[in-house]
Amino acid sequence: MKSHRVFISYSHQDKELVKKIEKVIRDNGMTPMLDEDFAFGHGFQDQIMTFVAHAHVFLPVITEASSARGWVHQEIGYAMAHHIPVLPVALGALPGEMIQQLHAVTLSEDLHDLRDKLSKEVFDNLVKRYQDSRLAFFQCAEEHEERTAMMTQYANDVTGLGKHGLIRQKGGLSSFNIPAKIVSHLIWKERYEPISKSQYYCRLQREERVALEEHARESGCHLIINPYQKYEAYSVEAIIVRLKTLLEFLESMPDDKVQVAIAPELRPEESFTIVGDWFVAECISTSSGHGYRQTIFTRHAPTVWSKIEFFDEGFKELLKTSGWTAESSKAASIEAIHKVINGLKSNP
Repeated sequence: MKSHRVFISYSHQDKELVKKIEKVIRDNGMTPMLDEDFAFGHGFQDQIMTFVAHAHVFLPVITEASSARGWVHQEIGYAMAHHIPVLPVALGALPGEMIQQLHAVTLSEDLHDLRDKLSKEVFDNLVKRYQDSRLAFFQCAEEHEERTAMMTQYANDVTGLGKHGLIRQKGGLSSFNIPAKIVSHLIWKERYEPISKSQYYCRLQREERVALEEHARESGCHLIINPYQKYEAYSVEAIIVRLKTLLEFLESMPDDKVQVAIAPELRPEESFTIVGDWFVAECISTSSGHGYRQTIFTRHAPTVWSKIEFFDEGFKELLKTSGWTAESSKAASIEAIHKVINGLKSNP
């Protein structure tokens, strides 16, 4: 069941009121997020922007105390610029400027209407109005190195919030064919034969693998891969190294943490990654042997949800076509990859 993340912005003078709002949001099946969840030693303003960007709804608590400070308008402006639904909750008269343009929830002085006015239906209806990917705020990575660095950053931003998400990934052999070993290890040279890659490039790749694996180990992964895909730029030995690296990952994962579907017709340009319902990264174009280019990233919650539904439908259909169940898919995919490796060895 979908659970909205609601970031509450408030003045610390209103802590007693905010605790009541937080409890109602939690009791109504949603997840409140507050500045008390921030990590120590990190920039306060940067963390506010990160929390807002990952929220399904931004909820500023408007009181006499908060209205006297300019940050409330800045944060509302940031949320609106990123098309994050804004639901002001006001106790007393609304101030001017930006907040007057928004339909606010006004509370009675005794707060008897708090639970009804912050029901899950109120948030559902608000989020539904933003279920249009044209409203999403996107970032674009033009080159492979930039894409890899952004993937790591986005994944680490989520763990920085103290959260993890199920990895849904479609394309090639997934990020888990990337070695987790240090970049001076021989496997990196073997992986790219006969092409030479810099240690900087390999380090970025490894950081992506490590960042995504942390999520997979904690929350699991669903992978759509094509182990039959041709990599004309690389030697047969390099392809085998990639397949073996993926095998090591799959075999090391608990059975209840990984599901795999094989898509033999999967094209190189088809690639996207979803981490929980936190963000999605989708490749626009690619060329065999040269990595992905023009990858777009978004944290826009309604857009991420639509991508999850699309992925899950395709994943279930692939399992059905192959005759696999979710529970049997790990073992079946491992057997299929072994057969591909044996075939490459016998017919290099």
